[in-house]
Amino acid sequence: MMFRGSIKSFIYAFISLCLVISCSVRAQVPQTVTILSDNGYPPYSYVENGIAKGIYVDLINEVAKLVAKDYKIKIRPLPWKRALQEIKKGREFAIMPPYIHGEREYIWPYSSALSYERVVVFCHDSIDFKGHVLQDRNTVISPLNVGINAGYLILNEQLSQAKRDKKINIWENRSTVSNIQKLLDKRIDCYLNDALSTRWVFKQLKKERASMSFKGIKQSMEVMVQTAHIGYTNSKDHNFEYKDDFVKKFNKALVVIKRNKALERIIRKYVD
Repeated sequence: MMFRGSIKSFIYAFISLCLVISCSVRAQVPQTVTILSDNGYPPYSYVENGIAKGIYVDLINEVAKLVAKDYKIKIRPLPWKRALQEIKKGREFAIMPPYIHGEREYIWPYSSALSYERVVVFCHDSIDFKGHVLQDRNTVISPLNVGINAGYLILNEQLSQAKRDKKINIWENRSTVSNIQKLLDKRIDCYLNDALSTRWVFKQLKKERASMSFKGIKQSMEVMVQTAHIGYTNSKDHNFEYKDDFVKKFNKALVVIKRNKALERIIRKYVD
């Protein structure tokens, strides 16, 4: 009887040990976190041969190494407007790289700044964009057709007022490439976007189509300087219980990566 009791005790002890080991292993598995990325915003964030690429993608991958013990970061590229809808509905955790906008109450908080971006206007040589916008409100003028990327909120107060005054019409197009093509075809008068992103696409298009000319297109006016971020869903329907912890650890790791000049090295990789 004692022998049989000893076997039972051993079995119970062995099962308990296995359960402890199993729980310990599970506790050490990093939480998978998905960050949606704009699939049409080169050189910051885009897709090449089905793979997410860009300055911000590389920067986040560097941060991912520092938080790998707790989190496994995956980047999923999507069209910008669709990505925003996923965040708004609380189906996805985070998105990059939005600017901070109070109108998007469904995004909060925002990460520490990834980088600064300069939003500018590109127009045909014949157009005095600044002079057009600054004309007296009572002056009757034909509105300029201005393209922006779909889902982008990049109008400052001056341009918002110009839109209300019908000095400009805003047309949303799918991507930087589609906007530049419409600008070249004179289907829009001007294009509003980040300066580096637009010039990068100019350069790529020139490589692909040697005959393409950007003669007659000029950078007309700086609209604003903004910081780009990772934005987290603020939807009441989300169930990402790790949100606060991830935000804190990501920001801490981002500071370390930027202090080590990783951002500068990554930018040179794409624009030099």
